[in-house]
Amino acid sequence: MAPEESVVVTALSVDEAIILGLTRLMVTRDEVEIEVLDEGSRGFLGIGVRDARVQLTRRPPAVEPPSPQPEPELVVTPVHEPVVEPKPELETAVEVAVVVPPAAKVAVAPVLPVEPEPKLVPVQLQEKPVSRPRAERSLANLDRDLIEKTATDVAEHLFSGLNVQFSISWEQEDRPSLWISLRGKDADVLVGPRAQTLDSVQYLFRTLLHRLTDGDYNVVLDADGYRKRRRRSLESLARKMADRAVQSGRTVRMRPMPAHERRVIHMILRKDKRVKTESVGKGHDRAITVMPDKKAD
Repeated sequence: MAPEESVVVTALSVDEAIILGLTRLMVTRDEVEIEVLDEGSRGFLGIGVRDARVQLTRRPPAVEPPSPQPEPELVVTPVHEPVVEPKPELETAVEVAVVVPPAAKVAVAPVLPVEPEPKLVPVQLQEKPVSRPRAERSLANLDRDLIEKTATDVAEHLFSGLNVQFSISWEQEDRPSLWISLRGKDADVLVGPRAQTLDSVQYLFRTLLHRLTDGDYNVVLDADGYRKRRRRSLESLARKMADRAVQSGRTVRMRPMPAHERRVIHMILRKDKRVKTESVGKGHDRAITVMPDKKAD
């Protein structure tokens, strides 16, 4: 399915509509043109409330003009006429009229220089470095101090207009995960219905942080402890679906989930030897199937 070129998003505010639109198009703010169709209204005493509408359109990719190719130089090789020495005249004892034909031109093949034989130079083979597991490479290459400082700068600029405080911590899962936990009066506003607002802000935060720092790590944005509560709920749901698959002997399909929630399900059931998990579907319809492992019987 071709990616969307333009979307119209409706939300409670212009900023929230922009964030949702960036998430749908999977782009950053510099890659789109933003047009505010309706700034919305908060109304008065609940009367006249109107959502904001924003249109986001992908900017066409910049095409660089092809660089002119230099014209090939004509190399003229001079042709040398072979030098032919004149043939000496024949001496005769008898006076005879001898007709001597003019000397004919003789083609002389050029002498090619003899190239020396190539010398064989022994090549010393280097041993291939032993590859380390992904988790060890991630821990070795991460500059955690720089990542935490950059995350602090991004959070201060991104949430400057909200009454929230944030803390930063690391958790080791299948790969290192940086948790940014938000608490305060406006923290619950960032969650939104079905955590759509929180997922959009998390995508934007992760994109900015990965563009400013290097390393293989995950970014989780939590607001008012929602992610922690949701993780406990996913753990309970995963074990329930595993029991159902084992008891029925059939594959159980869960409802579609975002990528970070599917990742939690995979991690939990990876330790359960009775079942196997697999993600199926595309886009927003991608879901997890839990299958009983016949090898475990």
